[in-house]
Amino acid sequence: MYFRTHFFVSVAMLFIALLTSCNRNFQFSVLEVKPLDRDINQKAIDRIKQLTPRDTFSFLVFSDTQVAYDELESFVAHVNSTYSMDSIAFMLHGGDFTDYGANFEYNLYYDDAKKLKFPVVGCIGNHDMLSNGRTIFKKLFGPEDFSFNYGDYRFIVFNSNSREVRFDGSLPNLNWLQQEIDKSKENNTIYLSHVAPMTTDFDPALESNFTNILASDKKNRLSIHGHTHSYVLEEPYNDGVQYLTAPALQKKQYVKVTISSKDIQIQQKFY
Repeated sequence: MYFRTHFFVSVAMLFIALLTSCNRNFQFSVLEVKPLDRDINQKAIDRIKQLTPRDTFSFLVFSDTQVAYDELESFVAHVNSTYSMDSIAFMLHGGDFTDYGANFEYNLYYDDAKKLKFPVVGCIGNHDMLSNGRTIFKKLFGPEDFSFNYGDYRFIVFNSNSREVRFDGSLPNLNWLQQEIDKSKENNTIYLSHVAPMTTDFDPALESNFTNILASDKKNRLSIHGHTHSYVLEEPYNDGVQYLTAPALQKKQYVKVTISSKDIQIQQKFY
């Protein structure tokens, strides 16, 4: 009797130890909402506010890190060893941190990304809205639509994942977007969202109004997106607006953007 009791207690303790050691990959329910941190976009923005703005500056863009856990780990090491605080100011993530919107996927991303020595600001992707993903995103990252400044530049970040709300006209929120543009005192605007307007996952009923808003913004310098997993730099509407699509990190690619008062240099990078 003693042996059996001792045996089962030992097995139970071993099971608990295994769960504890693997807690970054384990969740009790697919509906679990327990991110490892809170409001990390705002924390990154607070760090950006502490930087001394430069007339010419660079930032990195990476995107669609879902399932690319090995690539993300090596990317973090590459960025930390390749770039100094003098060479880039911050980083932007183009969305899709997860594949299924699961809590453990968000935590896997966070475990690696927190090791980056640069502030990282990210937008919500369509996969991040699956299951309870949207709720988790709001806890871990903060609001879906927001903006921040770096010197004379206003970065406007928003949710453009129209298909995930069945093209009901709510995404992207064009009224909010126009208000952000109207109240901006900066002389330059850069946009960041996951789904670009020329893709089939963008609400077709909003495409024309959206592109007109961006084209009418004379301060517009660039619109950045992810989603299609391939690097593309184009002017699809012949209206003077450049759209940059960042490649999926699984391809071991990212983008470096360097901006001055005169021009923008965009480089596809490999690691």
